[in-house]
Amino acid sequence: MRSILGRKRIGLALGSGAARGLAHIGVLKVLEAADLAPDVVTGTSMGAMVGALYAAGIPLAEIEQIALDFDIKTITGVSEVALAKGAVFSGDKVQSFLREHLPATFEELRVPFGCVATDLTRNVPVRFTSGDLIGAIRASVSVPLAFVPVRMDDMLLVDGYVCDPVPVDLARHLGGQTIVAVEVCGSGTVELPQDGDQGVARQVKDRHSAIVSGKPYRRGSAGLDIMGAVSEALERRVAEPALRKADVVISPGIHYLDGLEYGQAAAAIEAGEEAALAAVGAVRRKARR
Repeated sequence: MRSILGRKRIGLALGSGAARGLAHIGVLKVLEAADLAPDVVTGTSMGAMVGALYAAGIPLAEIEQIALDFDIKTITGVSEVALAKGAVFSGDKVQSFLREHLPATFEELRVPFGCVATDLTRNVPVRFTSGDLIGAIRASVSVPLAFVPVRMDDMLLVDGYVCDPVPVDLARHLGGQTIVAVEVCGSGTVELPQDGDQGVARQVKDRHSAIVSGKPYRRGSAGLDIMGAVSEALERRVAEPALRKADVVISPGIHYLDGLEYGQAAAAIEAGEEAALAAVGAVRRKARR
């Protein structure tokens, strides 16, 4: 009734970005408080996970607590290693996490929701809006090389950021009239080499130490950091055409965060709140009939 007599239907497209995607929680908090809660939600990768939790009707305070309590070691332990299958981790614990918090199907959600994965057998986006919710999100968050791809029918699915980092078109397809896109891509940059910078082994150790301690990670010039920066730069370029189609773009100031810095959840959520507060006026104007 609200969308008929009041404002236009708001479609919220939540972008990929791993730990940076926790900023989506802050955005949702502000939109709800401003009586601009989305009527339709779509997401890619971390955007898919946060979006699905919200669409399932889980209170934002609870979603925020899940993010603050999250320990990446719970899904990347030794028992998860799956090098023989072409990735570092199997993703089984990710799937268990999803089953613990979400219903089995899209049809059980309280808000229309869709998410995106990438089919590598055809190099095309796959957009999920019905059926197996857990399998769809597991596919959408399957970062290449990090998690084993998802085999579904005749498809081999990996993270949706490869083809559709911010699913604006899907939000419109599901009935959104005013589309708000939230972009949380990484900076795609590294710092110049410094004395003491070493090879991959030292880099892995330093990165792991930063992630476990929750301290900021300085991205250097070793191979893994270069690969991460290149991936972010490409992700940003792929996202640009979709962002131009959105009515409002929210871009929280967390592009500097490494995608694995889940210990910075509070900072990411706060950045999402700040960016959304600055955009509330624009969203309200665009959604006005």
